[in-house]
Amino acid sequence: MAVRPPGFGPVGADLRERARDQLLDTALRLFVERGYVGVRVEDIAKAAGISRATFYKHFSEREEILAELFARLLGREPVAAPPGPASEALPRIRELLIGAAARMVTNEQLARFVYTLPIRHAALLGQGARPPVLEVVERMIEEGAAAGVLRADIPAALITAHIARTFEAAMRDWAEGRAADAAPHVTLLLDLAFEGVEAAP
Repeated sequence: MAVRPPGFGPVGADLRERARDQLLDTALRLFVERGYVGVRVEDIAKAAGISRATFYKHFSEREEILAELFARLLGREPVAAPPGPASEALPRIRELLIGAAARMVTNEQLARFVYTLPIRHAALLGQGARPPVLEVVERMIEEGAAAGVLRADIPAALITAHIARTFEAAMRDWAEGRAADAAPHVTLLLDLAFEGVEAAP
């Protein structure tokens, strides 16, 4: 019987992925307990039971862990737009984002941590990168503008950025205890934001 050398092939990749997940889970626990600023790479490595050198085999810096936690919360997989015609772009965008908020709060510890970070989320994602849900929002805005229900005089990317900031503000309010439930607060702030982007009758 052949024995697979350790660290190579699918088995090695699986072990590496589990080690990364353990580091992420450990880092999140420490960030929640002590605050992001109060946690060093050495603290994460020690709590995870590994050396600092081993930590750097998985992550180049502490900020990379932040980016990974943010991506874990937002998801990396493509997102499907809610069904419906382009003429119902805003109700469908609302449905999409309320669903995203509801999904995020199922991992409450991670969601509260991410949305109380004193850092802009765009900085975590890297230049030009956006959560998959915002790609769908922009596409739906373009369709709504083409159907005449959304303003065509404002670029879809700018409206998307406006909606993204509104969503982030709503989630931050929830994470910091200024709103009891995330989804209804997202709904409220989106309704306020949407009034300015609807096409005039």
